[in-house]
Amino acid sequence: MKTFLTGFGTWFLTNIIGAFLLKFIGIHASEELVLLLNVITISFAIFVALFIRRRQLKKRKEEEELNSVATEEDVSSEPTPPERDVFSFRLAGLYYRPDEAQKRARELTSNESVFLEKDPTNPHDPNAIRVYSDNHVHLGYVPRHLCSEILAYMDETNSYVAYVDYIISGLDCPSVLLYIPINQTHSS
Repeated sequence: MKTFLTGFGTWFLTNIIGAFLLKFIGIHASEELVLLLNVITISFAIFVALFIRRRQLKKRKEEEELNSVATEEDVSSEPTPPERDVFSFRLAGLYYRPDEAQKRARELTSNESVFLEKDPTNPHDPNAIRVYSDNHVHLGYVPRHLCSEILAYMDETNSYVAYVDYIISGLDCPSVLLYIPINQTHSS
């Protein structure tokens, strides 16, 4: 109904503007000219209505995808541990990684292993921790506010395992949520 009203309103306004312009220019409107103008304004109104409808459907589809990913249950045999037993965080910096990293991030699955590696030579943060996929694609970083806490659990090998919680599709790049089970960490 909204699309119809938008199309009708567009047609009506276009007709009024067309009639005003013809009168302003001083052109007498013959029946053929009125018919031609009606065809043009109706076509324009249909185009506008379809464009708006297409945008509404695209927006609704994106919202449904986001909702379905957020509410989708984990079908893996290994459920995500409860919040009190994990460090849970969103992968940082994926947006700035190359296409290869973003493509690999889209392919991650729930409970898939990813690897954390200390990055003491990072020019922005000496406590930075890189996140890699199993095929050693650098996906991004642990968020800065969690690095010092997670570094306390990492051993001398400078690496650690985390797991994919879930992924939210995005227009520019996916949003990857990870977790580290605390019960698997060793105390320092």
